[in-house]
Amino acid sequence: MNPEPDRPVTPARLSQEPGTVQVRRSPRYTNFMLLGALVGAIAAFVLTLAFPENPEFGRLQVFGFLLLIGLAVGVALFGLLAILLDRVVGRKVHNVRADRLEVHEARADETDAHTETELPASGTSSEHNPPQPPPTTNEGNA
Repeated sequence: MNPEPDRPVTPARLSQEPGTVQVRRSPRYTNFMLLGALVGAIAAFVLTLAFPENPEFGRLQVFGFLLLIGLAVGVALFGLLAILLDRVVGRKVHNVRADRLEVHEARADETDAHTETELPASGTSSEHNPPQPPPTTNEGNA
């Protein structure tokens, strides 16, 4: 455990000098594999209904076997497709202008010291004027 409490972070500031970063597109592998699983499940369902019923196995058992095979093949094929697309599309690298954000961390006691010195000395602090509770009504409580 960390003995120090979490320190608040001061707002980020933009630096004056923009930099360039390289950006390249890549496919989302999870989406491709989920789509492959869906296509494999649909193919298993279609194949189950396309052929006549087997006397040894019921339609549900055949669908279960085909579903296992279809999911594995679908995920593998669509994963391979994602890798191939990454190789083709990933070659193109673009340089993009980006602004740099600088975040400075300050301790809570340091930020309190800064805010106390910045308050006007008008004599209206929260100690002299405590907040008032909202008014209450007894309407509807008959």
